[in-house]
Amino acid sequence: MASRKSSSVVAVLAILALGAYSYHQLRLERQARPLDEARPGQVLSENHFSPGENLERLDLDRLQSARQSLDIAMYAFTDKYIAETLAGLAERGVRIRLYRDRSQYQQEQENAARYRDASTTDLLRGQANIQIRVKASGRRNLMHLKSYLVDGALLRDGSANWSAAGLKRQDNNAHFTNDPAQVRAFQQAFEAMWEAEANEIVQ
Repeated sequence: MASRKSSSVVAVLAILALGAYSYHQLRLERQARPLDEARPGQVLSENHFSPGENLERLDLDRLQSARQSLDIAMYAFTDKYIAETLAGLAERGVRIRLYRDRSQYQQEQENAARYRDASTTDLLRGQANIQIRVKASGRRNLMHLKSYLVDGALLRDGSANWSAAGLKRQDNNAHFTNDPAQVRAFQQAFEAMWEAEANEIVQ
């Protein structure tokens, strides 16, 4: 009888602990996101940090807000949820340009082939409204950005790659801003990378 009561107490404590953890995670994810309520002309920025926050969820929310365009420069990209989201956005008419580092892109393609799996690039291949280019880089000349621009107005940068570990388990950050100067600087850098003659055009 005592053993049964002890088990019940342990079970209740476990449920309470799980509830407290879930509440803490939910509170973190619902923390003020000022950019979502920015007034016209108001310049704001946000910083978010994993693993305390789920950066994958934040990225998915911000990507799904796109109505016209997405310019993306992403070093590592293995998160299939994000790839599926991009494909869905393209089907809705959002024009997407995805720029990749050569070494990382090749490694992802080789790993997918080795395990007979589809890479994120494979999931996007042939999709209308999605263009993909790869930098002609070497080990000392990486395209190391983890950034994207939504509708020419909302910029995300930071240290988090598009991988499950990078977005949810590693110590990383995602920085969001609508600062026109930072947006313009990224646009200029992106156009220069995108138009480089040595790029490989995937599609």
